[in-house]
Amino acid sequence: MLDLCFAVLDPGKEVQAENRRQLDKWGVQNHSCFEWLAYTTEELGELSNAISEYYYRKGDRESVVKEAIQVATLALKIAEMYRHIQFLETEGLCQTKK
Repeated sequence: MLDLCFAVLDPGKEVQAENRRQLDKWGVQNHSCFEWLAYTTEELGELSNAISEYYYRKGDRESVVKEAIQVATLALKIAEMYRHIQFLETEGLCQTKK
């Protein structure tokens, strides 16, 4: 499969829409980094299942897209949280374990 460099999908729009869906469903969440990792891993497993279903059982292509966007959204939430910690440390507003 060829990397299309986001020519047919707007990642910002897709992730924002998924983030809104998650917020509507779960509200703002506060979990440990390991819990966030567990949720992301669970979503990655669902992506793996969707790809297998598509490839071996003529599954729905949109299921693959949906799961991939969920993985991307959670991964970016983790990145944002760590970026925020970095900002707080830089400003002397918190200290965290290293």
